[in-house]
Amino acid sequence: MTLCRSQKGLTLLEVLVAIVILSVILGVIYSSFLGATRTVSILETSEDVYQTAQAFFGMLSRELRGAYYRDGRTASGLLGVASESEENPTDALYFLTTSLGRREPESREGYVAEVGYFFDVDDLTDTRHLIKSIDTTPDTDLKEGGKFYPLTDRVESLKFSYFRAKENKWFDTWEKSYLPDLIRVELTVLDDKDNPILFRTMIQPMLRRGEKIKENPFS
Repeated sequence: MTLCRSQKGLTLLEVLVAIVILSVILGVIYSSFLGATRTVSILETSEDVYQTAQAFFGMLSRELRGAYYRDGRTASGLLGVASESEENPTDALYFLTTSLGRREPESREGYVAEVGYFFDVDDLTDTRHLIKSIDTTPDTDLKEGGKFYPLTDRVESLKFSYFRAKENKWFDTWEKSYLPDLIRVELTVLDDKDNPILFRTMIQPMLRRGEKIKENPFS
């Protein structure tokens, strides 16, 4: 007896349909994976940029809240210099502060020091750096002396504005016999793709008069 077995194979059309369906599925999976990878990369880049801005704002806020002045010496103890560029400003700020350290552990006030933030260009690499200066022997010139500390070369622009409440007015520069009521800081940081990201904050300087400072170097 001969047994007949029916065997049915796949047609060419069915094979093509299967290939198309498989391609669509793989395409969706790849797109999802690529999108997730890009998202992680963006988040990592943004985290670095945000950390830079957060660290700078935190440091500057702490120092300005310890702002110090004494009548008749270096104006108000705060000098704001505006840059010539309006598109990518690189302003400079110099001031006296008591927030850097304490002469004695039990002291509530620190010693007076000059602090400055400004930009400088490295002649070897032609790279512009944001610099911080610290001078623990203050004199009548806030811009001179001290040690320089490069902070970062990823800041594209830095803009300071100064608010006088009595006049209800903002100023681009500051060289007055009193401290501003508010300082607005606009910081633009470049991510790893050189895309600029803008950050803003407001800082209210805390007034600390000379007679409250022990062993101040202006005596």
